[in-house]
Amino acid sequence: MNVIEHETSMWRYADLFSESERVHRVSLGEGFTPVLDAPRLAASLGCKRLVIKDESQNPTGSFKDRSASYTVTKAVQEGAHGITLQSTGNAAASFAVYAARAGIACHAIVPADVLDINVEQILRVGARLTKLDDWRRASQFCAEVARDSGFTNVSAANTPHRAHAKRSLGFEIVEQSAATVPDAIFCPTGGGLALLSMEKAFETLIFPDGDVGFPRLFACQYSGCAPIARAYAQGANEVTPWGAIDTPRGGMRTPSPSLGARVLNAVSRGGAFAIAPQAAARLALDAARRDGLLVGLECGVALAALEAALKQGGLERDLSIMVINTAGPFKLDPEYMLSLHAGQNM
Repeated sequence: MNVIEHETSMWRYADLFSESERVHRVSLGEGFTPVLDAPRLAASLGCKRLVIKDESQNPTGSFKDRSASYTVTKAVQEGAHGITLQSTGNAAASFAVYAARAGIACHAIVPADVLDINVEQILRVGARLTKLDDWRRASQFCAEVARDSGFTNVSAANTPHRAHAKRSLGFEIVEQSAATVPDAIFCPTGGGLALLSMEKAFETLIFPDGDVGFPRLFACQYSGCAPIARAYAQGANEVTPWGAIDTPRGGMRTPSPSLGARVLNAVSRGGAFAIAPQAAARLALDAARRDGLLVGLECGVALAALEAALKQGGLERDLSIMVINTAGPFKLDPEYMLSLHAGQNM
């Protein structure tokens, strides 16, 4: 791994980002987030070691900043005067902020029930915001905005740059683990891009010739939108579209993940879990009260998946486990925030 030691962001990896990209980068210091021990939570769950990769410490509060930094960098290099994207919230806020950092326009398309914190971030930097009542129209609407405005469409399905940037997460895990990755990694999962990017990073860095010692990957979804977990439980090779979405407001609402088949392959040695929001809230609260870790509800989903894997006997208790905290505690539905404090819905 070729590391630029004085660089304390995701841009420290010369193997991942070219010199030209680093020189002209659009950055706010994203990446190289800490790995935090959770010893008392580990003891309560019954596993040997548990650490949290805390992506909430990125500039806008979520791991979407990795993709936003690199994708906006590439868009500017390619002459874009503006960007547009469809997003349930966190990515829209992140890309709006990084577009402002680059001095270009942004038009974010979000669902009508988008979280207020994401609306605040989008509007604060002067981006244009459109809320859609029918989220099924989002892809078509975004394509029309791109066509009419000449903006670059940076939605997840429209650019390879978002996946490339997220490989930095895997690079960091390897570096911060002294070249020994955890035995298992539990990741909150919508479309599965983060899981696939980590898998690619691990293959590139330390496991080019086989999977001996390769971390077992687990996809963690809300029970109200779990197309990948359902397909895994059915032993399917393909992911079929989810019906009506019933999740808390916020992320992890991808009913038809285009990369679903690849995600199923990536988690074949690990697993996929569908978790009720109440269980996610309980584990997020546990992380805070036992170890002082303020994690988002999506991280609670991953922690609850870990709990389920241990109880079901599908995961040995003497392993080293990592859970990805993809967003901060304020990037969630305020009603669930209140429930965390009041002890309701536990």
